Amino acid sequence: MTDPTVDPNPFADLTMISLATLKERVEEDRSVELLRRREICSAITTVAKWLNMPPEMIPAAMSYLRPRLSRLHPIQLGVSERRIQNVRSLLLSAFRIAGISTKLAPYMAKMSSSWQQLWDLMEGDRYARTELSRLFRYCSANGIVPSEMSDAISSDFLTALEAESLIKKPKVRHQSVCRVWNRLAGDHAASGWPQIELNIPKYDDRLYGVDGSLVSDAIKDDLADYLSHLAGTDLFGSMSKPFRPKSVEIFRGHLWRYLSALHHSGVDLTEVISLDELVVPAMFERGMRWFYERNGKKTSKHIGEVAWAVRCYAIKYRACDDDVLAFYQRAIERLRIKTPGLSNKNRTAMAQFNDPKAVTRYVALPSTLWTRAVEISLTTEGAKKRKAAQIMVQAAIAIEIMMFAPIRIHNLSTIRLDEHMGWQADRLRLSFPAHEVKNDQALDFLLPAEASERIKRYIKDWRSLFIPVTNPYLFPGRNGKPKDQSALRNQMKKAIFDHTGLQMTPHQFRHAAAKLLLDARPGHYEVVRKLLGHKSLTTTYAHYAGAETDAAVELYDDIILQLRRPAAIQSATEASNHRTRSQKGKPRRLTATPKEPPFMDPLTLLGQKRGK
Repeated sequence: MTDPTVDPNPFADLTMISLATLKERVEEDRSVELLRRREICSAITTVAKWLNMPPEMIPAAMSYLRPRLSRLHPIQLGVSERRIQNVRSLLLSAFRIAGISTKLAPYMAKMSSSWQQLWDLMEGDRYARTELSRLFRYCSANGIVPSEMSDAISSDFLTALEAESLIKKPKVRHQSVCRVWNRLAGDHAASGWPQIELNIPKYDDRLYGVDGSLVSDAIKDDLADYLSHLAGTDLFGSMSKPFRPKSVEIFRGHLWRYLSALHHSGVDLTEVISLDELVVPAMFERGMRWFYERNGKKTSKHIGEVAWAVRCYAIKYRACDDDVLAFYQRAIERLRIKTPGLSNKNRTAMAQFNDPKAVTRYVALPSTLWTRAVEISLTTEGAKKRKAAQIMVQAAIAIEIMMFAPIRIHNLSTIRLDEHMGWQADRLRLSFPAHEVKNDQALDFLLPAEASERIKRYIKDWRSLFIPVTNPYLFPGRNGKPKDQSALRNQMKKAIFDHTGLQMTPHQFRHAAAKLLLDARPGHYEVVRKLLGHKSLTTTYAHYAGAETDAAVELYDDIILQLRRPAAIQSATEASNHRTRSQKGKPRRLTATPKEPPFMDPLTLLGQKRGK
């Protein structure tokens, strides 16, 4: 879907000023002390530097700054977290001085007496005070007393949050404020808390799935039969190569979304007696137009996948004539987006590894997390702290495994000590049979001794701290099951971002492995194929062709710079050129072995001939 944080022209509003203008207004305001003005102006300059843009091109609007500042990380910027907090605070002060921020009061602004009385009732409830602090100061600054609280004032407060604060998710914070207010109204009814219940808004405008009661039983029966066909339930009446359960569930979701789109476009699904009636060209156009209009009159990968699922039902599962076949072929060509290679999201994630310092932080992360967890466990007491340390160690082990064995998250989360793990001397061997792997390719990894030793210590000292030792999984969950995939995924993502500043998902470890390998050994696609377990070299090349583009550009840069030098200097430095570059201290990518060209011919890799 469209990204709401992307504004092609943030200055479309003619009243919008830039950070440069904001800085000028602060400089001209003589009511502010000189030292304070200098601090604020320095902060504005720092924000522009962090965003890598001139201040004249940065709009002084929270809607523009909020998502960009939230992506900044102290490790990437080379500053402390406290420094980022100070700069954000000074930036908010600039907005208040310039008159852009007029509703929200400063963080430590004094409350009115009536709000202070309610504040005192929350003594000891740190969470409630954190959530309601801004609301209380907002109301105090705007002359609102507690007895006047209402949904309208709550809505105005949200508007002020969005326009004048750098809170990462204003709507989520607003929902929390309403919940806490309602809870305290019940807890302190006898102490004078206004008995006013606030509506907790639901921001679910993107949700459109219909309830099963709005779909006829006949449609649901047809859908169930089709999914059974995909799953291979019937030995003779199903697909020769059944879908995996996860793939069947994906198709079920796509087809239900299609039914939901038809419902929202005005089709009464309770009156339809067969799913076949809903996949005729007229109905297909109706459903796809609803998706298209909803997405800003453009298609998307999601819309294309829904269209493909409907097409599979209409063409492959049901009989159709040539006209319907041609119709779906034309429709899919327009709706389905085919992106060669990595998606933009994955390319952005991999671009982070162009920084040698980021690579260093990344490869050292398991050791960093382990050391930090041990420090926590030795210096603190209490189950809560020990649990935090165990979660950190668990993330370290998961990341360690993914670095040396870039498997999929499903295989990672379901590693069993008695099935997938074997020991060869002091090294751990991870083995996954073909039927457990997405593309039916058996995987086998022999981990280094250092990583194996860390995993062994985790199993002995950490794995069963809070879960029975009889649980057979490396990452155990409750009731003898493995840890939930989403929990493990979020655990890894948080650890990576908190300690390296990198934003990546567990699946992107596979892309990172390919990038790091190709950066060090350009052209070694066969090695990447074996590492990732791809069936075909074509798949590997299609995904990662161009991953060593930076190495190619560096090589070309060296050629141009060498041609610029006078002939005498060229001949004097030509023999020692490679040695000189390596002595400069700048991290350089390794090239292939001397006996092979640094960049292998892709046509040769794919077994194709030139000339045609």
